[in-house]
Amino acid sequence: MATNDFEALRAILHRALARYLTVTPRGVLLADEQQPLPSIAVRILGYGGARTLYRKHRPVCRSLDGVAAVTDQDKRCAECPQRDECTPQVRLDLIVRGRPYRLLLAFTSARNFLGYVGRLERDRIDLASVEHELLVVPRGSWGEVRFRELR
Repeated sequence: MATNDFEALRAILHRALARYLTVTPRGVLLADEQQPLPSIAVRILGYGGARTLYRKHRPVCRSLDGVAAVTDQDKRCAECPQRDECTPQVRLDLIVRGRPYRLLLAFTSARNFLGYVGRLERDRIDLASVEHELLVVPRGSWGEVRFRELR
């Protein structure tokens, strides 16, 4: 796929209603699947910083760029009195089985992803040019996402 095609898909994804992938200790749960998948093939269109404020394990405020809240573009993260209570995350914009999805990675999975991106850059592999496998490692009450390229 050409770079312009990925830019177009990225723009569509940002305008579309996002479907979120859910990571459980047993795997990745897609919106239309009954059971979590221990691994899944994806295309990564882009990534960036994100923040989510949780109350009773439910998101009450979210920023998909780490700058402004999704529900109120005038609400700036840097000026928010609740910023210290937010969970910093890495946002991945994905194509899974031809459909756009979004995945928010917490600390360990985000660290794995950033290390993976660094290795791809060292090897001069364009992130958008290859298919990737997301593999979930069970960690008790949560799942850790690991990454590898598919050839």
